[in-house]
Amino acid sequence: MKRFIILTSFILLWGCSNGIYIKVPDEIATSTHETGYLAGSLGVTTEWPSTGEGIITTLSIRPLGRAQTISLTNTQTKTDFESATDKGQIFVAELPVGRYEINQVQFKGTNGRQTVRSKSNQDLAIYFDITEHQVTYIGQFMTSSLVANSQLWNTPYPTGLGLIRHSYQAERDRALMAERFPEIKVYSFYEANLDGYEANKLASKVLEQ
Repeated sequence: MKRFIILTSFILLWGCSNGIYIKVPDEIATSTHETGYLAGSLGVTTEWPSTGEGIITTLSIRPLGRAQTISLTNTQTKTDFESATDKGQIFVAELPVGRYEINQVQFKGTNGRQTVRSKSNQDLAIYFDITEHQVTYIGQFMTSSLVANSQLWNTPYPTGLGLIRHSYQAERDRALMAERFPEIKVYSFYEANLDGYEANKLASKVLEQ
């Protein structure tokens, strides 16, 4: 697999640095088909006890009908935006045109004692389209931790299991993208509906050992 790292200078930057990591299979990365741009933001909530700051989130995306998976991972090593309740980073990636599916999400967190790895169900059937010479904005994905109550201390605490809230912050993210990735300003910006999205789909369902 080729590893693309999306940063704050230009699209599909090669090399190693802090940012959102995007892995694209060679078969997709070397496609000769026409291309468009996938855009959005990944982040975490910061309010205790449901803060997602201790969770690394990976979205898995694949072209419809194909097994090859593109992964987007927020390492939380850099922040493009921050408020009193959340923080996160934008991403922009050039991909072949076509229909895509968000097919799974993975979480790596901690419950304060040990690392907790979990994932959603597979084949989530959340769809969007990449269109030629267009920026397809799929919104923001904010990770929080599911909360449990300590029997010893009778206080709530983050379990390290993840839950993603999806929404749209197009005005904020579009301005950040225009600043970070000026190459895409010549293309139309489209706020895409996620067909098949349901709030409970992007959450920890399966514990991994």
